Amino acid sequence: MKSPVLNVLSNKYCEQCAVYKSKEHIAVRNETIALNSKHFPEGSIRLLFVAESPPMAFAQNKTSYFYANGPMKYGKLSYRMMSVLFRQKFDRKEDFLREFMKEFYLVDMVKCPIDKLDSKNEKEDAIKHCAKYLNEELHSLKFQKVVFVGKDSFGIAKSFLDLKFNYDVISLPFGSDKNVKNFENGLENVMKSIRPNSQ
Repeated sequence: MKSPVLNVLSNKYCEQCAVYKSKEHIAVRNETIALNSKHFPEGSIRLLFVAESPPMAFAQNKTSYFYANGPMKYGKLSYRMMSVLFRQKFDRKEDFLREFMKEFYLVDMVKCPIDKLDSKNEKEDAIKHCAKYLNEELHSLKFQKVVFVGKDSFGIAKSFLDLKFNYDVISLPFGSDKNVKNFENGLENVMKSIRPNSQ
């Protein structure tokens, strides 16, 4: 099976979206989808993560996406996941990703970057249209549980998603020490729910 994220390249739900008119956003989308699909797990997915979107910074810095190789950067999502999921430190992203794809997979709720959009309406529009792709992904992937990372975007997307499976929502690990701790504690609890004997 190929990663269902590749279906986004058909643009079938994109043409009415306000972000679709931006060539730079679409370029980031296409490159990050290609990276994402290369890390599609061969076996079953124990835990599926749904992040908000790829960062606009990827347009200038090709190491800034979750699935991009490079050094592990302090404070990034992969860095925060590392100690909870694997109880060890990785210096290089490719080593982390090699382990990650054995049991885990991450998709983006919105396929184009929305972190730098000025308009709240544009952001909500992008979430609404991309929810159609995400619904298809959620119902074609086989996973034990799904975790939505980021409560604000999930709050918007929830009414457009068909959520008939086991899921959790945890806060993003950015912005404050409290957010980081909430993220780590939330992910610890999720791991205990799928691995009852994990310490």
